[in-house]
Amino acid sequence: MNASFTPLASLLARVLLAALFLYSGFGKLMAPEGSLAYIAKAGLPLPMLAYAGALFAELLVAGAFVLGYRTRWSAWLLCGFTLMTAVVFHNNFAEKMQLLQFMKNLSIAGGFLQFALCVPGAWTLDHKFGRAH
Repeated sequence: MNASFTPLASLLARVLLAALFLYSGFGKLMAPEGSLAYIAKAGLPLPMLAYAGALFAELLVAGAFVLGYRTRWSAWLLCGFTLMTAVVFHNNFAEKMQLLQFMKNLSIAGGFLQFALCVPGAWTLDHKFGRAH
């Protein structure tokens, strides 16, 4: 890839990876009842705490990831969150859609893992403040 396009490509990749989380987080924030019921149905203890954790990951951490703030740490957190949600919420492999959702989460986690292991790029707050490595 042309080096002049690398910062733009990195930004675009961060936006594309985080878009799902930001959209889902805003949905949870606007209609918490459905999210809390879904969390409780999955059998998680302390649904309100799990809900707060999901909001933290999907809004704050995903927002930081897009901005390139603590990019590697946010990528690690989102990778872990994505894997955890795959295991907890998409574990009924007898249903084809659940298996597909599980595999989708694995793929997304792979994208976050790539960012966790690489230098985040020039168009990030990390780079601006000298934390690019």
